[in-house]
Amino acid sequence: MAKHKNKHRQLPQQTQKPAPSTEGAAGKAAASGPVTAADITTPGTAIEAISKVHSQALETATEGDIEAATKAAPPGTDGLDIVKAARELWEANELCRARSERMSRLEEGERALKESQDLLAQDQAQLAVDRKALEERESSLKIKEEEVRDREDALRVRELNAEAGFAAERRVSLQLLDKEAAAVREELSRARGLISAERADWDARWRQEDQRVRAELEQLRAEQAEQHAASVRELDERRRQFETEASQTRAALKKQQAQLDVREDLLREDREAFDLRVKQRAGAALEEAEAKYRDLEARLAAARKERDSLYERLREREEAERALGNRPLDQVKRELDALIKENKSLSDRLAKRPSEDMVGRLEVLERAQEEWEADRARLSQELMASRASVARSAIAVTELESLRDQKAALETGRDLLQAALEELRKDVDERIRRSDGVSPFPSCSQMDGDDALQGRVPMFDEIPDLAEFCGDLQNRVAFDPTSRKELYYSLSDVRCFLAGMAMSRLHLLQGISGTGKTSLPLAFARALGAGAALIEVQAGWRDRQDLIGHFNAFERRFYESEFLQALYKAQCPRYADGVFIVVLDEMNLSHPEQYFADLLSALEQDRQYQKLNLMTAAVEPAPVLLQNGRTLPLPQNVWFVGTANHDETTKDFADKTYDRAHVMELPRHRETFKPKKTRARAPVSFATLQGAFAAAQNTYQQQAAAAYRFVDAQFAEILGRRFRVGWGNRLERQMLNFVPVVLAAGGTMTEAVDHILATKLLRKIRDRHDTRPEDLEALRLAVEEAWPRLGSQGEPVKSTSIVRAELRRLGADEAA
Repeated sequence: MAKHKNKHRQLPQQTQKPAPSTEGAAGKAAASGPVTAADITTPGTAIEAISKVHSQALETATEGDIEAATKAAPPGTDGLDIVKAARELWEANELCRARSERMSRLEEGERALKESQDLLAQDQAQLAVDRKALEERESSLKIKEEEVRDREDALRVRELNAEAGFAAERRVSLQLLDKEAAAVREELSRARGLISAERADWDARWRQEDQRVRAELEQLRAEQAEQHAASVRELDERRRQFETEASQTRAALKKQQAQLDVREDLLREDREAFDLRVKQRAGAALEEAEAKYRDLEARLAAARKERDSLYERLREREEAERALGNRPLDQVKRELDALIKENKSLSDRLAKRPSEDMVGRLEVLERAQEEWEADRARLSQELMASRASVARSAIAVTELESLRDQKAALETGRDLLQAALEELRKDVDERIRRSDGVSPFPSCSQMDGDDALQGRVPMFDEIPDLAEFCGDLQNRVAFDPTSRKELYYSLSDVRCFLAGMAMSRLHLLQGISGTGKTSLPLAFARALGAGAALIEVQAGWRDRQDLIGHFNAFERRFYESEFLQALYKAQCPRYADGVFIVVLDEMNLSHPEQYFADLLSALEQDRQYQKLNLMTAAVEPAPVLLQNGRTLPLPQNVWFVGTANHDETTKDFADKTYDRAHVMELPRHRETFKPKKTRARAPVSFATLQGAFAAAQNTYQQQAAAAYRFVDAQFAEILGRRFRVGWGNRLERQMLNFVPVVLAAGGTMTEAVDHILATKLLRKIRDRHDTRPEDLEALRLAVEEAWPRLGSQGEPVKSTSIVRAELRRLGADEAA
């Protein structure tokens, strides 16, 4: 109610503000000509004044006015008449301008009147709410009185039914109950008196306020009506006088118009010549830029091709390592060398054995030799036949011995291969036997049997005031009693981080190295009594298997990553009721849109669809928290906080990642302070924290909606037209969640809106090659001029610093 009274007292000051003057354009046009009617002394100045007034009249005249003016016959005039007419025309123009200013003031008064009426309606609505609260309070007191009466009746019945031996005790009990009833009646009497006094006070104040507002409204209406009537009469008189004088100057204006036409022709020719020169220079510059662009495209294509080749080689190496069971390369090399040596030995042995073709050919040759020998025996002497027979016998014995040796070698190699195969079969059978009844998720199954994780702990379930809660968090973050480490973060940083938890479950902390990006979420988790896990992102991460882990079908085991273990731990009874923070350190060493893609998609889905599919088929025995033996739900009590540096070793985040996340840029220097001593307390409940967020969002819902309307109305047009930056429903939803928590935690509207504007919208204009200095200057002026309309104390420091930094990058002078 007091806020509304202050607004009513300010109404007279608002109505006395001057309307926006229309002299800006006219003052620029008249910078080199007459300023007042006294300056018109010669025909030259008279013609110049008439020309300027004629130009201003043409800007506001309709086609009908111009046609009527050209049909009227111009009167004769000489030099002295022109000077006089120009002075009178100038005075008439000034009177018209004054009339426009009075009309603007009248319109401003009407707007102020409408605002007063709206405030009165709000006061009446607030009064109705207060009355309803008083009635509810009175009804609750009546209920209490009835309960006291019921208790008295019950006690009296018990007294009548009691035995006679307890008369003294009954009298004492009755006296005590009578005293208690008298105290309750006295309390009811005081409450009724207080309610009556408050109601009378509210009625008197409301009637006084209503009378005052009505009197102000009547006074404003009377003043506006009087001013309007006077303005109308004065304007009618001036209009008739102006029309009479204007008809006398039309002839001179026509002559002046002819001269202006000649000047316009000359200017048009000069402009065409200038445009031709500009086009020629622009064409040359464009050709040079296109050549540079083609060269850069070629270099970029070569770099991409080389990058893809390196990625392919890296992927092949990673697949080879997974296929080998992630064993050390030295061990794999030793095994490979042994197998190659054994294979070579077997190949040598096999090469010594004749092939089937050779055996067949040998048989053919033997048959031919036998036939030839037979023919020779018939033709030769008996001695030669004997010698041939001896030679054949020697050859047969040698071949038989060679074949016997080869057979023995092959049998030895076969026995060795069978022995190795039998050992491999035994190894596989042993591994299968050992894996029977063992969970493929050993770490998660171990958590199921850990008594420390399966027991619940008492939770802190009361956050009456977010502002006090933020101050307590700042002191708890500042000092770690275990490590004796001191971390100083401003109250605004703590408030922003807490409000970001209400807006998004993905946080991005940016800043130069050493600003405490990793320490803040870990210290925040310690202050909340929450669980935390630190995951170090590697530069070689490419897909979800690097983040979550992978399944080895040969060993029938899932290699659980630290990230997967943290998600499973957050759902165990020890942490399920509290808050859990997962910190992804150096998150942009690799592309988050590749290895974190499944999480980014899941966080945008409804709660029942937020899950990770770990396996294509169910496994047994599976950990308790897995659904259908293969799916892990994404816990609602987990926040993901990524830290990011921006240098030559890191990747840039995509716009979709920035849009979905809460972004904070930590300052380089932080002010130290002496932290207050805090008492140990239980971990803060997740449900309690969410309830505090919901209560703040319900209380400051209107302020949050007004903040979004301010951003949309003041910056949508200039950011869209000059920088091609737009937004959708996600920004509105995020502001409705973020702004109320900042306000409830002791922050201002400027602090909340400045952060959203800087991190969500103005971030997109950084380091762009197509940004022009005049667009940035227009944006800076738009921010400075629009901010007072937000109705909050303070300046948009983050937003203006981004614009000024871009101006400095382009070498523009921003001294203004």
